Amino acid sequence: MTDDGGPAPDGSVPRDGSLPRDGSLARDAGSSTPRADPVPTRAEVTRRALADVGRTVRRSDVALVYGGLVTLGALVMAFLPDATAEAVTAHASGNVDNLRARPVEALVLSAFVLPHPSNLVLVVALVVAVAYLQRWLGRLAAVVVMVAGQVVASLVVGAVITTGIVRGWFSPALAGAEDVGVSYVLACVTGVLVARVPSRWRWWYLGALVAVWVLPGVWLRSFTDVGHATALTVGLAVAYVVSRGVEAATSPDGWRPPARRTRARQVDERPGAPAGDERHTPGASVRDDGPGRPGGPDRP
Repeated sequence: MTDDGGPAPDGSVPRDGSLPRDGSLARDAGSSTPRADPVPTRAEVTRRALADVGRTVRRSDVALVYGGLVTLGALVMAFLPDATAEAVTAHASGNVDNLRARPVEALVLSAFVLPHPSNLVLVVALVVAVAYLQRWLGRLAAVVVMVAGQVVASLVVGAVITTGIVRGWFSPALAGAEDVGVSYVLACVTGVLVARVPSRWRWWYLGALVAVWVLPGVWLRSFTDVGHATALTVGLAVAYVVSRGVEAATSPDGWRPPARRTRARQVDERPGAPAGDERHTPGASVRDDGPGRPGGPDRP
């Protein structure tokens, strides 16, 4: 320590434990410690999230094309006379009558017609969800998921209505009921995206999906609620299969989780452990020559 109370030239602390009066030691200690990154504010987090959504949507041709066609159809329907709009909706509906007469046309057209212009709000959510689905799985897989949600949900609804009519539970007029919109596709896509939600938020996200797509059917009890629940189930099933596939592709054990590896294999994989049967090879540097084994010392 110097005469003026400053730190020693080598930076050591005085033996009496006193700190230098000029605070140079504190500055030196602080300069050697890396500063932590500042915690982003809520406004910054929101801005980054919106920027990511914008980039993802701009790069998704599937979301832009599908959302654009649905929006264009809704705008055209809004300017048509009521009788004409109702006729177009009845022709494009995926109801039982149309599924019997024109199954492919009914399944396709029903996914591009909105029952009311107010459903354009769903198109915004649909475009974002499909964009993230394409970003994760690719163009072809995204289209397959969308088609699966629409087709499976429509067929299940048609089967439920047909069964109810045959058994006398429903009115025969229900076979010609209106069944159009993008909700089946949206329910399926949002169900698949559960695999991309961080684990700490996944159960909250799943609860929100159940609240949106399943719980309304408890008191409304409409056939579209059956379609929503079916489409969501298809999406969750796809999410499980895809997540298992990703796990298998990234795990050296394939479909078997790493936690199920045997103890012997874990021992073999230690750094420096002999490979294969080298442990049992005569003359090897590491041999299994413990007490009671060939080549080992006798027990006392």
